[in-house]
Amino acid sequence: MGRRRRRQKLPQEPREARVDSLSHDGRGVARIDGKATFIHGTLPSERVMFRYTGKRKNHDEGEVVEVLEASEQRMTPACRYFGLCGGCSLQHLEAGAQIRYKEQTLMDAFAHIGKISPGRVLPPLTGSSSWGYRRKARLGVKHVLKKGKVLVGFRERSASFIA
Repeated sequence: MGRRRRRQKLPQEPREARVDSLSHDGRGVARIDGKATFIHGTLPSERVMFRYTGKRKNHDEGEVVEVLEASEQRMTPACRYFGLCGGCSLQHLEAGAQIRYKEQTLMDAFAHIGKISPGRVLPPLTGSSSWGYRRKARLGVKHVLKKGKVLVGFRERSASFIA
C-alpha cells in the first residue's frame, strides 16, 4: 500500500519570475530559490507574475497572471480558445520560433534519449501559412447529459472537459 500524500497548501499571492527557457512541452522554465518552476503561458527572457498551481518535491508548476516584460517573439494567439484548450501550447510564440523550438526539442531528444547525433539535418517542412505545419489533431468526444448533446473538440488543458 502506497503512502498517502498530504496536499500542500499553495501560495495564493502572485510571484515574480524571470523565465530562462522552454520545457519539452512548451512551458516556460524559471528557477525560484534554486528549484525548477514550470509556468504555462510564458516564453524565454520574459519577466512575469505567476500563481502556483502545484508544488512537488523536485519541481513546481504555475500559470502566468501577468507578463511584465514580454519576449520579442511573443505574438497574439490566432485561436480564441488558446490558454483554455490543450490543443496548442505555443500559439503565443512567433511561428518561425515555434519551428526552431520544435526542431531543437527533437535534437535534444536524439542526444539525451537516443544517444545519437544526426549527420545531417534537413530543413523543416512548412506550408504556405504560418500554421501549415500542423497535420493532425486529437479530438475528444463526450456525451453531456445536462446539455442533451454530444460535444466534439479538443480537451481543456489538464482537464477532461471539452473546450
